[in-house]
Amino acid sequence: MTHSDNDMRTPVLIAGAGPAGLAAASELAHHGIRSVVVEPRREVSHLRPRAKTTSARTMELFRRWGVADDVRRAAPLSPAWCRRVVFCGTLAGEAITEFQDVFGLSAAEHGLAAESGQQVAQPVVEDVLREHLARTGLTELRLGERLSGFTARPDGVTCQVARTDGSAYRLVADYLLGCDGGRSTVREGIGATLHGSAAPRANLNAVIRAPGLLPAAGAALHYWVVGTDVPGVVGPLDHDGTWWVTLGEVGESAGTGRAVELIAELAGQGVAALGINVVSTDPWTPRMMLADRFATERVFLVGESAHVNPPLGGHGFNTCVGDAVNIGWKIAAVLQGWAGPGLLASYEVERRGVAERTLASAVRNLRASGPDRATTAEEIQATKAEEFHSLGLVLGYSYAGSPVIAGDSDDDSPHAGVASYIPTTQPGARLPHSWVSPGHALYDDLGRGMTLLRPPDSDEEAVAAFAGRAADLGVPLTLLDFPTGTDGAQNYLLVRPDQHIAWRGRDLEAADLSRLCGTTTAMTR
Repeated sequence: MTHSDNDMRTPVLIAGAGPAGLAAASELAHHGIRSVVVEPRREVSHLRPRAKTTSARTMELFRRWGVADDVRRAAPLSPAWCRRVVFCGTLAGEAITEFQDVFGLSAAEHGLAAESGQQVAQPVVEDVLREHLARTGLTELRLGERLSGFTARPDGVTCQVARTDGSAYRLVADYLLGCDGGRSTVREGIGATLHGSAAPRANLNAVIRAPGLLPAAGAALHYWVVGTDVPGVVGPLDHDGTWWVTLGEVGESAGTGRAVELIAELAGQGVAALGINVVSTDPWTPRMMLADRFATERVFLVGESAHVNPPLGGHGFNTCVGDAVNIGWKIAAVLQGWAGPGLLASYEVERRGVAERTLASAVRNLRASGPDRATTAEEIQATKAEEFHSLGLVLGYSYAGSPVIAGDSDDDSPHAGVASYIPTTQPGARLPHSWVSPGHALYDDLGRGMTLLRPPDSDEEAVAAFAGRAADLGVPLTLLDFPTGTDGAQNYLLVRPDQHIAWRGRDLEAADLSRLCGTTTAMTR
């Protein structure tokens, strides 16, 4: 298939308007890049809440687009209301044990992040992002359409798009993003394959209306019921009696009637007393899968087209957003002319490591929720803590080892575990958050290109020379001073648009902008 002068063109075509696709379009729009998004669903369904945890890191990324406050306003449950997860025999009984300050819901208050996490159903976030994209005027959301095939060539990607009325058309994009989920057309089109495993039996999700359901243990975000034959997890979606429920390993075998009986068992009450109205049911099988490749030169897998992990820990949705931001700013930089193909090639290197770490944590969480699940307070605390306290994983991931990361590194620096986040200015790490003034984060001042953070004793001539080199290469550069008292302020830090540190050092002449922007091949690190 060849390009035709009559073919419609777009800088970026995004297949899919789930979290990954909407986030990718938002990141591109943040940098002034237009995109077309094709999505079969005309409306966002609120019958199936899907993900319910938006991490502190994702909220920081939303802050960059100006939508963090919109998400919080749209969310029925605020972090101030509750930050607690309870384990109990049934909902009618007292707590066996509990976890406080879960899911990074107080990360900002503790000074670890510019935003705290937020409990909110995925469809609510999708609605907010759709509205945001409409306001940007840079994204064309084509609903009732899907990518049916494509041909990638050195000068672009010719895409076939099918409409629900049976008609079709061609569109040529500079880049194609496959945000089309676990059954990805884009993944199949680049010859990539998911590898991994799946749980032997399916679980059943349900959304119910049960205003009379009043757990004895008091307010919580999750109630893990471990004392029934079929274990389950229950949580509120609002303050008006709408609940989500997950029933373990009953899958396709449970119809609505049986689901109601099992939910009543979790509640420790009779069916009649609860007055349950089942809004939806959704069988799902935990899968632990990773694609053997994430990209070609012009086609990229983003989100669940590249990796699928169990929801335990709440990382799947958030990893999709992280993927989208990583590839989004890089495509924008290339289209704007200040970065090269080496920057795009770094996408898989950087995001594969994050996906692998996230998958490993989700698998451990899944194992701890299996047939041999813990039922005593001591066992639960020992096996389940990682699921609810994971700021090391959420904030502490690093792109060290990427071909577009360089600079002075401390070989003996502590490696972040899953639970605890250790701020660091190591090259590749997320720039540690700091407040410039109340409500004003250092992140808010970073540029949409590269940002050079200057230490208090910076050499003005060296900074001017570096800025001159950036200008010669067309690299947008923002110059900032470290906030007073900031850790790590003895070095210069070059920070990328995604808030990760591209380079650290004392000698600015050693910062090779061509390498860091992917316009030259990296030599030795």
